[in-house]
Amino acid sequence: MRREEDGVSGDCGCAKCEQVLQLYVDRTLTEAECREAEAHLAACPHCAGAYRFEDALRRYVRKCCDEPMPFELKERLTALRTAYL
Repeated sequence: MRREEDGVSGDCGCAKCEQVLQLYVDRTLTEAECREAEAHLAACPHCAGAYRFEDALRRYVRKCCDEPMPFELKERLTALRTAYL
């Protein structure tokens, strides 16, 4: 299944998949919706790529937000904030 922009006519489900992609990544879909999304992702390289990107981006953000800020950076930010107060 490919998107119409790629030259294939007909509805392959990309529009609906794009609408529910964030919900799928959040794991908030019903079981039936999840199965439907997974079936589409298995058959559509475009949407599967979009899912992989969203999933990797979220893992990266979680990792970055989980690391403690270096002491030197905290000092520099505090100094900047103090300068503007």
